[in-house]
Amino acid sequence: MLLFFLAEPAHSQVVAPGVPQIDLSNPLNNRPRQFTIRNINLIGTESYSVTIYVTEQPRLEDYELRGIKRSHRRDLREQITLLPGFAVTESSKMQAVNTINRYYREKGYWYTNVDVIDGEVDTLRNRMKVIFDIDPGERIQIRTVEIEGNENFSDRKLRSQMKPIKRTTFWRSLTRQTFERDEYIEGKQNLINFYKKNGHLDFRIKEDTVYVYDHNRRRQGVAINLTIEEGPQYHVRNITWEGNTVYPSDVLNQSLGFEKGDVFNQEKFEMNLNINRESSDVTSLYQNIGYLFMRIDEDIRFVEGDSIDIHINIIEDEIAKLVEVSFTGNTKTNDDVVRRNLRNIPGTNYSRAAIQRSVRELATLGYFVPENILPDLDYNYEEKTVNVIYSLDESASTDNFEFSGGFGGRQIGVILSARLNFNNFSAQNLFNGEAWRPLPSGDGQKLSLGVQVTGRGFQNYSIGFQEPWMFGRPNSFGFNTSYSFYKFSTQRFEQFSSSVSLGRRLQWPDDFFQQINILQYQMFDVFRNEGLLEPGRASMISLKSILERNSLDNPLSPNNGSKLSLSLEVAPPLPGFKQFYKGLLTFQNHIPVVGKLVATSGAEFGYMGWLGSKDRSQFQRFYLGGTPLQQQQVFYRDNIDLKGYPGGFGGSISPAIDSEFVGGRIYNKYFAEIRYPAVSSEQVQLIPYIFAETGNAYLDFNTWDPFNLKRAAGFGVRVFLPILGLIDLSYGYRFDGIPNTTVEPGNWEFLINIGSPF
Repeated sequence: MLLFFLAEPAHSQVVAPGVPQIDLSNPLNNRPRQFTIRNINLIGTESYSVTIYVTEQPRLEDYELRGIKRSHRRDLREQITLLPGFAVTESSKMQAVNTINRYYREKGYWYTNVDVIDGEVDTLRNRMKVIFDIDPGERIQIRTVEIEGNENFSDRKLRSQMKPIKRTTFWRSLTRQTFERDEYIEGKQNLINFYKKNGHLDFRIKEDTVYVYDHNRRRQGVAINLTIEEGPQYHVRNITWEGNTVYPSDVLNQSLGFEKGDVFNQEKFEMNLNINRESSDVTSLYQNIGYLFMRIDEDIRFVEGDSIDIHINIIEDEIAKLVEVSFTGNTKTNDDVVRRNLRNIPGTNYSRAAIQRSVRELATLGYFVPENILPDLDYNYEEKTVNVIYSLDESASTDNFEFSGGFGGRQIGVILSARLNFNNFSAQNLFNGEAWRPLPSGDGQKLSLGVQVTGRGFQNYSIGFQEPWMFGRPNSFGFNTSYSFYKFSTQRFEQFSSSVSLGRRLQWPDDFFQQINILQYQMFDVFRNEGLLEPGRASMISLKSILERNSLDNPLSPNNGSKLSLSLEVAPPLPGFKQFYKGLLTFQNHIPVVGKLVATSGAEFGYMGWLGSKDRSQFQRFYLGGTPLQQQQVFYRDNIDLKGYPGGFGGSISPAIDSEFVGGRIYNKYFAEIRYPAVSSEQVQLIPYIFAETGNAYLDFNTWDPFNLKRAAGFGVRVFLPILGLIDLSYGYRFDGIPNTTVEPGNWEFLINIGSPF
């Protein structure tokens, strides 16, 4: 701003446009005046002098937000554009006020008031502080949502489709259903999508109103009124295809998922034409066999009032050849480990399914952050070629150290367990000093070292190694050795176990299948009679064959996929050895529900028998309850996890003979879980869940009853830390007790487990 201070010319006038004329000869006007002058015209011949003094606007020292929460202050400081050192103008202050009002309006606050207080100006530095005294107002709850014009769907049905917009009702009294602009926009779009899914392509919201009213004498409420026009519900009349030479029209119709007379679902149409979760869409059909450059033009024609004809023109173009497959970001894992898990082969036709499968294989390794595995295409349309580049983000640590403690009950005492898992080990670099950082790694092998002790005389030591690719082929090799010893009072057990495994990937029925064969030797030493166990040493040599199909996309917390496992173990009646056979069938399925919410269900079945009447082994009977951490000290039996029940000595679910728990020859287990990955980062994963599990063990087929089950339900959380691995904490309520034990119904059981549950 310019300040003009005029001196005393004798007989002159200054005429400023827009400003009254001033007689400068009048003594009353001999004081400085401030003018805004656009033009100066001099009248007369006498000279005069003009002195111009310039005064700057004060600069911002800082601003303060009063009267609001700390979190709100933090959010607003990220949005307000006032910066220290810039001029403080009325415009900049009003802009900040508008930002504050908009912030609270979007959060559902009404009647927000902002007072702007200018602080004193520091004349030496020309700096000032501005204070915004804020009254956020009131978060008024949504009380009514009225919809007019709907004929095919009830108000209740439509209100349920407007999530996250909800009315405040007595069953939602513990939450505040306030109005927020972003949620309101989302709710209206969800309503539009709902109608289009049900064939109402002409649906529109004619008018919408949001206002505050007096809900009762004590409080106000927000009312939302929508006036809609549903329009006709369209049905599919004809579907025609043009330009398709690779697939016949009936195959494309099946992929599109519509038949004559079906209600037209726009979302389903777009997904099945372009891309869907199962990769069964029309685009995937073509791109999975190399037609990367194919194009689809759809024409939806409205006919006869409430019908549509769908005409789809496919421009197939030529097959794209894959020239190069590369990857970046693997700083620790060797290139060979990454390359052998890629399903794209240079020189073959482009395949989107191969890219998706490659991403899944890399994610299940556990060496890279799954969310950051990003394939990129570099294609040449003229030459019909394409390159695939995978961007990888190596996890901070694939190895982990597990240390845990717990209390296994009066008979067991304190449990201490420690285990080192090297999940990306390199055996060939054991004697290479430069590769020890701190251990040789990068070849994708797994080495595990574990020890567990308790205050009651239990000890366990184990070592395991696995090579997933032996001699450069997808054939696995592994060995495990363990020694366990338990002594308490008059009880004493000792076990030595060693096994060698060979596995191979199968191509039929599909390449998710694998077969694993395990040759195992076990030696048990029992000090005295324990149920059906006879005192003395007993040895077994068994061969176990496993047929497994595993399509899980993540071993820690799968978002989709399934896992089916069928195994048969036989210990033949060799001289001096115990004999038995055992069959197991397990199945689990994971499906996404809404957003990140995932539902899991599964079942397990087991049966144990003998090949003759002599030398029958009693060591592999089934006991249910607890977790592997609790069950490890009862190593001479087959322990099945079951939340809500303690497991271990005196607490497992087992049939009894003469009040002696002897274990079952048959068991059933069913489980269901809903989980939500609340935190998913490289540093930590936090996965809360709710569960329901049932199961039981039976003496034989005469007592087998698949509906006689021990039931439990509850909640838990899984925490994954790179150093400690996966820790599973559950709190289960059991509905049934175990006779002749202290495990009673109606109690809660806290359990802790280490390792992946899937």
